[in-house]
Amino acid sequence: MPESDHVTGLEPRARLQHCLERLTARGGPFALVGSDVVGLKSVNEREGFLAGDACLRRAADRLRAAAAGAEIVARLGGDELVAVFAGAGAAEAAAAAADVLAAPGSPPLRVAAVSAGADERPGPLIERLYATMRGS
Repeated sequence: MPESDHVTGLEPRARLQHCLERLTARGGPFALVGSDVVGLKSVNEREGFLAGDACLRRAADRLRAAAAGAEIVARLGGDELVAVFAGAGAAEAAAAAADVLAAPGSPPLRVAAVSAGADERPGPLIERLYATMRGS
């Protein structure tokens, strides 16, 4: 398993998946904060992939700073980044999402937070996070 994502320095998707499986098996409450970079495709096309990578790194830095209490901060894929808050994480996740949105600077981010439901599996939880981000 790779040590970290080569662009963002965040944990890789495989570690995120392992964390989510462990938390759902344990059955304790947890929440996710997801963010994606608005307009990353345009940046890649207009300015090149190195500029897009720089946008991803800045987005990762913003999420990492806002999610200091997270169990894990990882790159889900593409321009999607996720922080997982274990325990009584719903309020902490909502606060982290607000902090990410309030942080000055670019790139613009779409951010959402969701709490894991009882017996919710990682796949459907990630899909719900995506849907919530697209709706925000």
